[in-house]
Amino acid sequence: MMEGKKTAVEEILKQMEERLGEEPRPMVLMSKLVPEMIPKHAQDMKFVMELPHIPPKYKQLIMIGITAAVGSHRCTENQIKIARRAGVSKEEIAEAIITARFTLAATVVVTATEGMEYLTSE
Repeated sequence: MMEGKKTAVEEILKQMEERLGEEPRPMVLMSKLVPEMIPKHAQDMKFVMELPHIPPKYKQLIMIGITAAVGSHRCTENQIKIARRAGVSKEEIAEAIITARFTLAATVVVTATEGMEYLTSE
């Protein structure tokens, strides 16, 4: 990796660490494998957070709900830490998790629609 790119990646990792409050271990590891991914990830995050219609706080809560729903323990913990450091309350985070739980549970019934149609047409 060229020195300028290395410095940029290191700076992004430092910013991620400041935002998270600890080393962003998955990103550090990725930087050793595909360093170009780090600026791309940071750029994508910046793009999402700068979209104008949903406040950043709500975006944080959405990210918590999604990471919890897909079962990513580390991402959920990281998103919770980032949200807390950004001033999101424990209660708001808990509601995001409960909302994600409800939504995920409801998809079980909806996913079974065709099967239930079959059962009710017998």
